[in-house]
Amino acid sequence: MADHNLFSFSLEGIEAMVDRLERMEDDLDRRLETVLTRLALKVIHDAKRLAPIDEGDLEAALVIGEVKRAITGMYIDMGTSPEVDGYAVVQHEGFRRTKSGTVVEMTPGEKTRSKPSHGGYMPGKKFLENALKMNEDIILQELKSVLEGE
Repeated sequence: MADHNLFSFSLEGIEAMVDRLERMEDDLDRRLETVLTRLALKVIHDAKRLAPIDEGDLEAALVIGEVKRAITGMYIDMGTSPEVDGYAVVQHEGFRRTKSGTVVEMTPGEKTRSKPSHGGYMPGKKFLENALKMNEDIILQELKSVLEGE
């Protein structure tokens, strides 16, 4: 005679487990959003210290967006406000191309040269890239801590 109870199981407690998992997911999302925002603010702060200041107000144009969720995870945009994107790219890359195609290298002006170094980098070109490099280890460490539940 076959045992019909071989595949039986109880669903008692499954709702409580699902609720707990959902709370854990919500908590992780909140912590991750907080950490992403704090890290982005730190990178932008450092980028402002490294931004050239000879013309325009590039420092004031450095901004962060809201944390966004995608199917693959969360992210936060940071960079410059749209109205200065063209100027910001030229300043960040340190060159511009004229209408005739000639490449003109940008050199730091007197105001930029008077800014002190920050985090081992001089103000001027690659200000956002250098701010990210300065913070790479702390970004990885803090995100790892959140994901590990510390």
